[in-house]
Amino acid sequence: MFRKLAVQLFEYFVQKLRYFRKICTYLTGENVKNSSYNLVIKDIVLVVALVIALILSGFSVLACYSSASPYAVEVVLNKPGVVYDLSKLAGMESAASVDYFGAYSAYVYRSHYDDRLIVVVSEQGLKYANVKIPANEPVITFVIKGLDINPKQISDNIEKVRGELGWSVKTPSIPSGKGIVFVFTKTIGDAEVKVFLGIFELAEEEEGGKGYTVKLGLLVRKAEEISDELASKIKLEIERLLDKIELSQFKELLKTNLVKGSLLRSPPEQEKYLAVRIQIPLKLEVTTTTVHTCSISGRFNISELRFETAENLGWSVWVKRDTEDNYVGFAMSKNLGYATLYVEGKGKDNELYLSLRVEGVSSLSDAILSEFKKVFKAVGLGEDLVGKCSFEKFEESRGRFVPAYDIGEEDIRKALRTELKWLSERGVISGLSEDDIENIVSSAKLGYAGWNSRLVWSEGKWVPYSSTEGAMVLRCVRAPPSFFMLEEEVNEPAVESPGQASYDLFPTALYLTVSVVMALLAGAAAYLIARRSLPVEN
Repeated sequence: MFRKLAVQLFEYFVQKLRYFRKICTYLTGENVKNSSYNLVIKDIVLVVALVIALILSGFSVLACYSSASPYAVEVVLNKPGVVYDLSKLAGMESAASVDYFGAYSAYVYRSHYDDRLIVVVSEQGLKYANVKIPANEPVITFVIKGLDINPKQISDNIEKVRGELGWSVKTPSIPSGKGIVFVFTKTIGDAEVKVFLGIFELAEEEEGGKGYTVKLGLLVRKAEEISDELASKIKLEIERLLDKIELSQFKELLKTNLVKGSLLRSPPEQEKYLAVRIQIPLKLEVTTTTVHTCSISGRFNISELRFETAENLGWSVWVKRDTEDNYVGFAMSKNLGYATLYVEGKGKDNELYLSLRVEGVSSLSDAILSEFKKVFKAVGLGEDLVGKCSFEKFEESRGRFVPAYDIGEEDIRKALRTELKWLSERGVISGLSEDDIENIVSSAKLGYAGWNSRLVWSEGKWVPYSSTEGAMVLRCVRAPPSFFMLEEEVNEPAVESPGQASYDLFPTALYLTVSVVMALLAGAAAYLIARRSLPVEN
């Protein structure tokens, strides 16, 4: 059940970002013109080098965010002289072992100050977030939705080239029976390269149910490093494979730096510290809104369109141009009474694709249509284009996590004080003085929790980690773990069929969603989304 809740939160967040994601995606080729691209990256550790590499590649990323953190405080006891012994907590019946993002080990129990509150005691590092990942899942996955292909033809092509290019091929079973997966393996240089190919039917609500979702995953093992030369060889071999099986659409997404990033690395060694978190339980609040959407295209001189002028009419505007490729992507939004209006689009070579969206009202008034016409005229699209747009109406459900109880910051501080004293009395923590505890409590604020915002000892005081010099700040979005939810929200844990997760090609570790083609053109927007599927507390 929690998995369903987490997915709802994820979909809600993506909905809020969909305008930037779409405009950054330029889709080429007739058979992928209506497709959507995603890129997924995961690794055993979230190393800042990965983030820096992405930035240097032209990507911009979001800060690491969890909807649970605003309702929690967390402190890492990295002050010199403070030591810990988690084995003493592990032996207590009241504490349950859980999988907690970024931690090497973690235990959860109910607060001794207020049993409605959740306490997480974990073992963490300061530089690297430890993310446990199976060794046989792709590190990088490309996803194209709505691809117009013939799965049988691709399967036949794979049979024809089985072994022809030196790749071994396995076809693991899919428990759902709704797709097919192939795993190609080949030794290239001193590296073992695995290519995961999955073909799945689209659900009716995805892209209108037309076409297929195709996922291409990469994993490189048994190599210390991937040099530029080796990365180029691997890239060439994969491109030859894609040509043979007639999925060359993925070739333009396959870049050398991404091949290098597909290496499964061992986690670096780092000093570990004890962390204590006080969390207000969460519940899912679901709301339903009315949405009107339409799509339309037309031919325009893209270089003459003046999207920035929409700001003079009260619209929020984001626009990205690439004059060399004659490309433009843009998104605009405006609040009009109870309605929120959106216009987004992308275009190349004078062909422009537009999407209009209205949220929050049961019907489209003349005032709303007039607002679209005014902004279209101002930017150079012409107001007549709005009249050609046929709107579709539907209801859209959205969920957000909110605190299950009204518990204030002062009580959270008192709970933190109680737990630090209790852990010290039990010998789980040693070397933490009364003054240390009071200094921690006085520094704690709701929202000082999670990897970037947890309190740490730095230069003689307790401060949020992100404010310290050299902080390895992560860029991600995470759904809260199940043990942060009210018990009635998580008493029906989702059960997967054996082997299902292994070939999902969306393993539940670290997600990097990228508007790939725009990144190739101008390096625009990227979303680093970390999602962990954490076990339900028994």
